[in-house]
Amino acid sequence: MEAAALGRSLFFVCCFLRVLREDVAVLACNDSQGRDVPGEGRKTMKRWALPVLALVAAALVSPQEAHSQQYPSRDIHIICGFPAGSGADIYARFFANKLAEISKATVVVENKPGAQGSIATSHVARAKPDGYTIYIGGADAFSASPYLFKTPPIDPIKDFEYISPLLGQGFMLIVDSKRPFKQVSELTAYLKEKKDKASYGTPTNPGTILAELYKSANGLNTVQVNYKTSADFVNDLASGAIDFVMADPVFTLARVKQGVVRPLAISTAKRVSSVPDIPTMQEQGIPDIDLNLWWLMAAPAGTPQPVLDKLHGWLTQVGKDPATREFLGRNGGEPLMADSPAATKAMVAKEVAAWKNYIQVAKIPPQ
Repeated sequence: MEAAALGRSLFFVCCFLRVLREDVAVLACNDSQGRDVPGEGRKTMKRWALPVLALVAAALVSPQEAHSQQYPSRDIHIICGFPAGSGADIYARFFANKLAEISKATVVVENKPGAQGSIATSHVARAKPDGYTIYIGGADAFSASPYLFKTPPIDPIKDFEYISPLLGQGFMLIVDSKRPFKQVSELTAYLKEKKDKASYGTPTNPGTILAELYKSANGLNTVQVNYKTSADFVNDLASGAIDFVMADPVFTLARVKQGVVRPLAISTAKRVSSVPDIPTMQEQGIPDIDLNLWWLMAAPAGTPQPVLDKLHGWLTQVGKDPATREFLGRNGGEPLMADSPAATKAMVAKEVAAWKNYIQVAKIPPQ
């Protein structure tokens, strides 16, 4: 439709130029008494040239290109599905600040926690597709949604455009630092002895998936206890009311520095370079666990491609910045980039297929 409109504009401009040339030539070649004045037509055409060329240039610029050239002309809002102070919020504010530095725009983080991040994704899906409302968070917020809800609030393929991946990270199996467990095998033996009197805490979809995979691999009957945020389970972990948590690395490493928790294993197939002392779950005898939770930015479906490309270029610059690698390393993550928004969407589509299997193995019923 846009190509047809552009074609009609060009046809109109060409016709206009032809008529204009004929009219101006006739009018400009005669003086007030009707006598020929050599060269005057050419001078008059020159006076008309700039306005006409401006009209041609305007006709050649598509609405999307015009929007992209002006973007951003106002504040960009980044929507985070978890509360202020959470690991997700720390990442959101870091990338918001970096994006503001490059784009020269004001970038505002809005926290919309609840329903495992689906409140935030639903808000972005309904937003105007102009590049001023963007989601930041784990790809699992999109890839798990079709299987976690009887009536999924979003369609991860149809409702969004995907801008760029941001980082990859592994979740960590943690226990309270006062507990005697130093190896996963020691925790497993304890949980088997305690049977259904044992419990684990989970505030996130990935944490639930990983805990259930761990249980399934070891024949455990450990009971799940849900929490709204990571901060909510700290006291219960310290008191022994729950025995372990599969927690995000930002939360975990901050508590490790405080001496509050002890990480026993990480969910990735290979050790993460920024936390090389934490063994993988596979190393600890739990096979087939390779979950690298990656983060991305996404926009509502229909966001102009030039805007997506501009945002992707900026985020690629952020990912290549040594300061980004240093920041992510402190929080147990590593930069992750893709060649284009289309490549990012292909990554999401692959994750959607993978999470169907994760949720089936973990036996998580849809809500």
